[in-house]
Amino acid sequence: MSAVLELVEPDAGLTERQAEELLRSITIPSCPAILATLMHEARQDEVDFPKVVRLIASDVGLSASVLKTANSPYFALRSKVQNVQQAMSVLGLKNLLSIITSVTLRSSLSPPGVNMERFWDRSGYAAVACAHIARVTRSVNRDLAYTFGLFHDCGIPILMQRFPDYKQTLALANDTGEDILNIEYVRHATNHAIVGSMLARNWQLPVEVVQAIAQHHEHELLEDARAGKISGEVRALIAICHVAAYAVARFLEVREDREWVLHGDKAMAYLGLDADELTEMIIEIREQLSENRDSKL
Repeated sequence: MSAVLELVEPDAGLTERQAEELLRSITIPSCPAILATLMHEARQDEVDFPKVVRLIASDVGLSASVLKTANSPYFALRSKVQNVQQAMSVLGLKNLLSIITSVTLRSSLSPPGVNMERFWDRSGYAAVACAHIARVTRSVNRDLAYTFGLFHDCGIPILMQRFPDYKQTLALANDTGEDILNIEYVRHATNHAIVGSMLARNWQLPVEVVQAIAQHHEHELLEDARAGKISGEVRALIAICHVAAYAVARFLEVREDREWVLHGDKAMAYLGLDADELTEMIIEIREQLSENRDSKL
């Protein structure tokens, strides 16, 4: 065991039963009623668009967020929209649901008194990057990839609410390069991938997203010989996650994470990307993320 993990040895003595009890003590927020209703409506063969508009318009906060995002430079509309119905007409249902999902996720999981701006910004950037990579590589549905990118680290704010010292856990992972799942499990008897997949299941997200969140740090799944019964869509999402994380790091001009250094080649190989294609993709993603960031100014 490394010196880093030995610093928190007392927490490593939990039995399996104690670990299960601890996991049950973690509160997983329910999907907000309005988002659950909208997601249900969007799955219908014939969507009741007037009903969708009424639902969104009934929530002042959501309406304001939809109008602000729709009128941002990111969507480059010729004229500003004035109400939710106009926003629906120009953005379409899928874009509208993406905006609402992002807003409700953020409001549901932000710990009180903790500044999570950087985390939510990176989650949004990851979602955009994942969708772009999915579209270019044609490896998985881009909407599925966007949702996965938005939710893949959603277990982090939940653990931050449950454990007062969780910020120290993140600092240890960042400073030492140790596997974050190992550090989390030693200190807290669970990890953000497990907790995040629980939330995704509670929010009735697609099963591929739930599975990919639970396994997005399991790099061996990108190698054919070890894939087992994992679906191609889940494996594609895992590979996309690593490329997206690298793209976001390049955009923010920060050091790429340890996982990219160790396993980036596996992700590229799975998606069929060579070095030149990756470079071109990074340039395209940087442009999209710049537009995304400018839309919030």
